[in-house]
Amino acid sequence: MKPPPIWSPARSPSNPIMSKRCPISAPFTAPSGAPGRRSLSSRISRAANILRKLGRKEEAIAACEEIIAQRPDAPEPYFSLGNILKELQQPGRAIEAYRRAVALRPNFAEVYANLGNALQSQQGYEAAIEAYSQAIALRPTMADAHANKGAAFESLGRLAEAIACYRTAVELDPRLLAIRVWLHHKRRGICDWSGIEDEESELLQLLDSSASPPHPFSVLSMAANPAQQLRVARAASESYKVAPPDYGPRRASAGKLRIGYLSCDFCRHATAILVTQFFELHDRSRFEITACSHGPDDHSEIGARLRKAFDHFVDLRALSDDEAARRIHADGIDILIEMKGYTAGARTGISARRPAPVQASFIGFPGTMGADFIDYIIADPFVLPMDQQDAYSEKIVHLPHCYQPNDTSHLVAELTPTRAQCGLPEQGLVFCSFNNSYKLTPAFFDIWMRPLLAAPGSVLWLLETNGLVKENLRWEARRGGVDADRLVFAPRLTSPEHLARHRLADLFLDTLPYNAHTTASDALWAGLPVLTCVGETFAGRVAGSLLNAIGPPELATTSLEEYETIARKLSCGDPALLQGLRHKLLGQRLASPLFDSVRYARNFEAALMQMWENFRAGREPAGFAAPDEAVQAPAAPSIGRVRYVCCPLCGGEDIPATLAADCKKHALYQPAVPPVMNWHECASCGHVFTEGYFDAAALDVIFAKTHQNQMVGHDMERQRPVSARMVERVARHASGGRWLDVGFGNGSLLFTAEEWGFTPVGLDLRKDNVAVLRSLGYEAHCLPIEALDDDGRYGVVSMADVLEHMPFPKTGLIAARRLLAPGGALFLSMPNMDTMVWRLLHANKVNPYWGEIEHYHNFSRKRLYALLESTAFSQRSMTSASVTGFAWRWLRSGHEPAPQPGETPMKIRY
Repeated sequence: MKPPPIWSPARSPSNPIMSKRCPISAPFTAPSGAPGRRSLSSRISRAANILRKLGRKEEAIAACEEIIAQRPDAPEPYFSLGNILKELQQPGRAIEAYRRAVALRPNFAEVYANLGNALQSQQGYEAAIEAYSQAIALRPTMADAHANKGAAFESLGRLAEAIACYRTAVELDPRLLAIRVWLHHKRRGICDWSGIEDEESELLQLLDSSASPPHPFSVLSMAANPAQQLRVARAASESYKVAPPDYGPRRASAGKLRIGYLSCDFCRHATAILVTQFFELHDRSRFEITACSHGPDDHSEIGARLRKAFDHFVDLRALSDDEAARRIHADGIDILIEMKGYTAGARTGISARRPAPVQASFIGFPGTMGADFIDYIIADPFVLPMDQQDAYSEKIVHLPHCYQPNDTSHLVAELTPTRAQCGLPEQGLVFCSFNNSYKLTPAFFDIWMRPLLAAPGSVLWLLETNGLVKENLRWEARRGGVDADRLVFAPRLTSPEHLARHRLADLFLDTLPYNAHTTASDALWAGLPVLTCVGETFAGRVAGSLLNAIGPPELATTSLEEYETIARKLSCGDPALLQGLRHKLLGQRLASPLFDSVRYARNFEAALMQMWENFRAGREPAGFAAPDEAVQAPAAPSIGRVRYVCCPLCGGEDIPATLAADCKKHALYQPAVPPVMNWHECASCGHVFTEGYFDAAALDVIFAKTHQNQMVGHDMERQRPVSARMVERVARHASGGRWLDVGFGNGSLLFTAEEWGFTPVGLDLRKDNVAVLRSLGYEAHCLPIEALDDDGRYGVVSMADVLEHMPFPKTGLIAARRLLAPGGALFLSMPNMDTMVWRLLHANKVNPYWGEIEHYHNFSRKRLYALLESTAFSQRSMTSASVTGFAWRWLRSGHEPAPQPGETPMKIRY
């Protein structure tokens, strides 16, 4: 979760620095010669201030405007007016008032400070820094101005300057605990750990006694106990206390329960990645859902998808908290879900005005809000046990498995980068922790260094969150006796590419007291095992909750000693342990409650219904556990493989298993298909093949839906140059006649062959493809090559990426030989296990062929030649000495790579 900036637009005064504003009316020294007039302006300014505190802000504005009319040369009423307008979330008018005030009195330090605050609310950070600098020049001891200047620097990503400003503020006023804790949080963010643990101990002691409470978010990454977190949150909630507006009657119910989701993250954001599918799966027959959005429209793909997911999308950005609350009430929202709490961009002032009769905290802030305007917190039995109810102002609601939703349509890029592209060594274990840097701690970093030392060649892969982290952590590594080059830093990437690079890691190492949240879900979705340590607070139990819902639960340790023991065991023990964990995770991923999105939606809705029933019955909010609404879907057909009892090429019976591969990312995967493919190698001939093949009935299910890349006509223009090179080479050896393309896919090769004068005939097991080709007037057959009864009819038989998909390649080649006319040519292309490209892909664990569902064999050139000779295709008749390698492997999948040097398709004449 991204930490909140010290100041963000429309933030409430709970912000640790911006909440400490200059007073609306301050004692000023009257300029000589005007004592009476100064007294009048001060009296009216004080009256305006009293009216503001009473919530009568329109009257306060009128009081300011009255004195401005009488004394246009007095700065105080402009200052008061600016502050009132800023509270009314009219920063543009507030800035104008402040500028009039400093124009009338250029040495008015307090106005410059509040002008800076208003400019920050408009993202005018450079101008804000200038305003704070003016205030500091006039009053160097103004600690708030230094702190707020630091906040502006932080918003610009200038962390070193921000931290320097925070340090100055703390030196000027050590009583400012909020700023001290935020400085501590920022030091954690750059991994500046000098004296950090002693500093944290001191700050935790001060939490219990200070009148200047810190921001609740900054405490989550500290070793604060639940009771301390509650005290901090309650203090923060006090600043939101406001009398709810006079809403008037609620909109009449239309029969469906109206749910409003209040957030600024309906855009490209980590939370959006988790919740989008959940919103899409809401039962519209029972619920009407509204996005109450106070965040940007970033025109992203996920933002557009979110806008379609809701029945109503209401943009609240231009509205004040009062106006936004009135809009939510007018829309008749029954249950308002507060999704931000005390995190970046929150507008908790909206939910503080109680626009809905039932309000619940969900997903955004992993802790109590300490607020009487939030009735429930949505959790689960692991992340927030009921015995912690005393530490929560909200009543605890348990979802059955894990409180966190997940999107099973979340894309993982097909192309996995190589180790070299990611800066990783070619060999050695890869530990990774893609947590945000403020979650890292000296204690866990020291633990990580010990397995690195024990496992030669291993590396630690971290996220490069800012420019200062890298050097600080490299220094810490050297201090621990580890070569700093064994720390590898990953730049931020888009989500699909970020998920894909998880395949290169062996184990994700989590942190405490703040676990990985979305980051842990990412790792598990990508098939990477997560080792965590379970803490005492919500934020420190999330990864354990995820593992409890998917497994393996033994990776959720309960002590630092157990955590380190398992890390060392996995790094120094049998490599098969890690491989087994990964395969187990991949095998049960889609069957687990964690990634059962429909089940999650029904469980969440059951919780909503119970909250509403409590309200309708006039009962006070009370904790409860929602029932498990597991969806009893019709049993999917189970598709099994027909096992090979011996080598399908030579008949050898010594065929040990050599590799297991996840096939769930393959385009043809469906839950009925076994999720793992096991590969074997014949001890007699060296042939590599899967444990079995699919029979005709199974293939009917697998090919029932044609993947886009295999549809006739898909991406043909891009593939024509590749097809043309292939046809040109075959045409050297076959003068014309019928061209039979086995597994014709998108038809590019067939249509190109027609352009060269051949008569195209298609053969494919995909019924849809055959029907389309026939509708275009071409001859096409939906049956295996062995069943085609056209002996001696074809001048060319092409099997591009086909032979490896045949259960028994030898019978396929015999059939091709039977179908060819005398002098005809056989065209073959397939991945070649002899190439360096293949070996590199395999070494980097990114070889895509192992997980292709319909892929039964992998050939080396030597083994293919032997097979061809055994079926009467003699080597003397081969016109090329090379088998197509990886460069042409993607012929039917939409890519257009050029051949590798020296690699051409094999043409075999008969």
